[in-house]
Amino acid sequence: MRTHRHGTDRDATHGPDTERARPSGTPAPPLLALQRSAGNATVSRLVADARTGSEDVVQRSPESSRPPSRTSQKSQESQGTESSQASAPSMPLADRQQIKFAQDKAELLQRIGRIEALTNMDGFTSGIEGFLDNIEADLRAGRPTTVDEGAIGRIIAGFQDPRVQGHRVQYSWYARHQGKEGFQEALDRVAGASAEHGQLWAKMNSAIPTEDAGVGRGVVLEASVQGRIFDGLLFGLSNWSASDALAALWKRLSTTYVQSLTGTVTAHALDGTVGSSVLSTLEWPELRQRIADGAVDGLVFVVYHAHDAPGGGPAVLEPVESFHVRTQKEFDALPQAPADQSWFDRQRIIDRDQRQALVDIYSREEEIDALDAFVGDLFRREGRDLRFRESTTPHNTRANSARESPRSGSPGA
Repeated sequence: MRTHRHGTDRDATHGPDTERARPSGTPAPPLLALQRSAGNATVSRLVADARTGSEDVVQRSPESSRPPSRTSQKSQESQGTESSQASAPSMPLADRQQIKFAQDKAELLQRIGRIEALTNMDGFTSGIEGFLDNIEADLRAGRPTTVDEGAIGRIIAGFQDPRVQGHRVQYSWYARHQGKEGFQEALDRVAGASAEHGQLWAKMNSAIPTEDAGVGRGVVLEASVQGRIFDGLLFGLSNWSASDALAALWKRLSTTYVQSLTGTVTAHALDGTVGSSVLSTLEWPELRQRIADGAVDGLVFVVYHAHDAPGGGPAVLEPVESFHVRTQKEFDALPQAPADQSWFDRQRIIDRDQRQALVDIYSREEEIDALDAFVGDLFRREGRDLRFRESTTPHNTRANSARESPRSGSPGA
């Protein structure tokens, strides 16, 4: 789920006992001490569990006690998995958190490592260092300690660098094509075209907007360069409200994404608006200002209803209505989801199913990446290189997909 708490900036000093976490090199959790206290089998199981959980896809739903924003928090099902891991006997909580921090840090650096421009950017690297220091300070204190706004600012500046444009292009597209001749010119064109087709979502996870962005020119935050790098990583924290720094980072990622959009933006929502959702509280106000400034034509709000699939299986999400929204009055007049307990119970199941659909979408992308790398290597062995050329054929159209789409129909048609 996605939550955000608005914290005030405090002194960014971490204290003399804060261990510095650097994006280069191997993290140093006290594995030897853990092995001695808990045994090799327990350590191996927890490390494997942490690795398995690092790719969990997330949903957004603010906690009732905190103002919401576009941050990335795991669903209740994912948190339940982590709670069961935390209940494992014979290992202290602090040690388990350190293992998960090391695993998520390694995953973060691996994702960053696939974007070559970021790995060579000193300001971005120092921003990641400061951010990880900030998270470790929160872990040690067991509560939010401070927000290193400077570190977050350097991270955002790196994503917005003209060589990256991480708020406007898909992570998988960038990683796949970055080494090809003519890439920078293509990046400018694709970033401009993608920003004209922004994709938002509420209460149904990001599988459908991610797929729609993949089959045409478009971008969704969670699949963008800046969103994909951080998506689903808790760094050993129990939830996102345990760190003001993590919440502040996701708010900046979200606002910079929305502020870059042009043209027409599409929002995908389960049954209608929910007053406490990130779409209602953070994204729409930003988008409304973009509309007033003339940068965005309007919002196409697509309402989905869920119905049981024939023969069982995950529920099918069907687009049933769409509305063109430009003003607050029009937004307020949109259909509203029931938002009672039974609806939220159903919504959590749908979110879980859509997370699995997103795993399938990313799996297809990995297969395409492997094929692209093979062809590139083949050309190089023949003494030639690949030159980037824009294609009018989407790389993962539903008609050519081995796996079924997460829903039927096409939103906003």
